[in-house]
Amino acid sequence: MSRFFQIKTKKFKNYLAMLALDRHRKILQILNANGSVRTAELAAQLEVTEETIRRDFEKLEAEAQLMRTHGGAARMEFNQRDFPLRERIEQNAGGKARIARAALARVKEGNTVFFDASTTVLQLAALLPERPLTVVTNALQTAVTLSEKSNIEVFVLGGKLGNTSLSCTGWAAAQGIEQHRIDVAFLSCKGIDAALGVSEAAEEHARIKRQVISRASETVLLADRTKCGLSSNVFYAKNSEIDLWITDETPPPDILDSVTSQGMRVEVAKK
Repeated sequence: MSRFFQIKTKKFKNYLAMLALDRHRKILQILNANGSVRTAELAAQLEVTEETIRRDFEKLEAEAQLMRTHGGAARMEFNQRDFPLRERIEQNAGGKARIARAALARVKEGNTVFFDASTTVLQLAALLPERPLTVVTNALQTAVTLSEKSNIEVFVLGGKLGNTSLSCTGWAAAQGIEQHRIDVAFLSCKGIDAALGVSEAAEEHARIKRQVISRASETVLLADRTKCGLSSNVFYAKNSEIDLWITDETPPPDILDSVTSQGMRVEVAKK
């Protein structure tokens, strides 16, 4: 090989490496802004092939800068942290709003419902009309939102207050749940695994949700596309224990087939 050719080859490799570094920087910027991203969407945005994006994901995961998920990638520890309420409200706010509007049809006059401390459920609480309803919740912000609706009776569970979630857990919250009949439980999660089920970041939140499911006549999961294919720290329900999953986009075919075969119904909220 001539020295001229070697120099040209080295320059070309350096050029490709710089392109890759620039692409990696953009990928991490997008992940930091959105929490997660789909392979196909990112490939179209960066004008490269999906195979190139998958190789980028592999490299960045090896460097502990992101976590690969089914059909995409998530910001590192995105599904394993309990983010402050203010941050969670901003994450995929449009998708959560559509899910909340779709979930409103599941709330019937005279029901007793449980609302968890998720921001999607908080949006549902804000949409509730003035009609007779009983709400049991461990979420302080949800209780405050509902306090303005005079026809809705609100029971707030006590217990240990979480600084990030602004919700109560522990023995007192568990005892409070036992005092109520629950027609419908509206829950969210950190991740939905096709085989293992639905998970939460914190054990104390998972325990409360597990107890609620055992008392509820119907369990409705409100979870947007960023939770699809992820597994967090503690599983609180099998897919078969969720009656309905309302989401903002159709899940990938293999995940959709898996959860529906286990008895979970899936509804995609209208845009």
